[in-house]
Amino acid sequence: MKKMLFGSIILLCGTIGLIVILALSVNNPWDYNGITGIYGFLLGSQTLWAFVLFCLMFISGAFISFYEAYFSKDK
Repeated sequence: MKKMLFGSIILLCGTIGLIVILALSVNNPWDYNGITGIYGFLLGSQTLWAFVLFCLMFISGAFISFYEAYFSKDK
């Protein structure tokens, strides 16, 4: 149960981070050497690595929670 809570917290943090970065990209359009859109915003505001980190947090949290919910032997 503790591992599932840990996975859920990681999933929640990743989700919040992704939502914040996406909301910032919508509110602050960016043109980085002719590149526009979300990728242009990530490059121009130098938040590409944060976006990748939040994506990895989201995926790993979802994997940990899913694994603990359905495949864990400790019940």
